[in-house]
Amino acid sequence: MTPRRFRHALQSLGLQLALTLILSGLLLALFPPIVAISAAIGGIAATLGNAVAAVVVFRPYRSDQVGSLTARMMGAQLGRLAIIAVVFGVTFAYLDEPDLLALFGIFLLVHLAPLWWLHRVSDQAMTR
Repeated sequence: MTPRRFRHALQSLGLQLALTLILSGLLLALFPPIVAISAAIGGIAATLGNAVAAVVVFRPYRSDQVGSLTARMMGAQLGRLAIIAVVFGVTFAYLDEPDLLALFGIFLLVHLAPLWWLHRVSDQAMTR
């Protein structure tokens, strides 16, 4: 991956982390602490999963190794799912009553934020 494209991956991960922190802080100010904790866990699960996938997928590779790249992408997805499952498993094992709406809502919002970000970046590139 070129440094320019890697920069976009880092920006989207930074966006996810910032979104997690901002939304958790906002929920902490408005609702009981368990809601903010659940939101933070959901956002961290999404960010951590996407970070691992980005590191695995965007390692340098040779263009003649298409099978290797495909296997790496499948492995990244499986790794992402495993990390998310472990985070949610630990959450349900150790947190008495997590707020499910905050947990899964913030997870989904943070997980999908890079799609919006990349769409925005690609639209900017197309207008240049």
